[in-house]
Amino acid sequence: MTLYDYNNLKKNFDTDKLLATLMDSIEGPPPYKELTYRRNETIMEEGSANHYFYVVKKGMVAMSKGTVKDDSILTFCGPDDILGFLSVLENAISPVAYTAVSEVTLLQFERQYVIDKITFSQESFWYAYFFYLNFTHPILVRESLSNLPSDKKVLAGLVIVAERFGRAEPDGSYLIPYYFTQKVIGKYLNLARAYVATNLRKLEQDGYISLSPKPWKIHNMAAVKEMLDMKYTDLYSVTK
Repeated sequence: MTLYDYNNLKKNFDTDKLLATLMDSIEGPPPYKELTYRRNETIMEEGSANHYFYVVKKGMVAMSKGTVKDDSILTFCGPDDILGFLSVLENAISPVAYTAVSEVTLLQFERQYVIDKITFSQESFWYAYFFYLNFTHPILVRESLSNLPSDKKVLAGLVIVAERFGRAEPDGSYLIPYYFTQKVIGKYLNLARAYVATNLRKLEQDGYISLSPKPWKIHNMAAVKEMLDMKYTDLYSVTK
């Protein structure tokens, strides 16, 4: 599939269209609840039975997988992202965990209601395919960082979260949300917190970032991406 094909798919089968489908309930109000989670609160445990389908309305969620040593963050989910797609079928268990990174507001739909809405839609295959791509692309992007030197790995991780969740400034810099702490970045990159701290200081000394005053800032996003040769972020950008 080319980027052109995928962008056309994104235009026709995005979260807004899914929400419109789910909210269109002929027999009464759609069966959903609006839930709020505090920072670090568990939304769904790995290995648990899942009876719901979630859409993130506000905030940031970490999708993680348990390892021998600790949980490893596979990707982050923000507004309009879907949680629970991998375990929406009956008797399925969740292969991943979801945890609130910031205060989070979710729309929680009954599993069977979502299945009925999607299964009997003419576009059911495309919905499933689109959600699959949105799930796999961020993980592929994360894995593409694995062989980088530690300082560049940390900088590349900051670029990924800044581009998706940060704020672009007129001077070409990007501000990184406060909840992307050393601990969170470490779990995302499979690096010890102390190792992240050391590399952050090095990156600041080299002039790539500023750590204080908060929020953290990447000074020149375009130059940093060119230096890192981060062409693979194009994979991720087309999904949002």
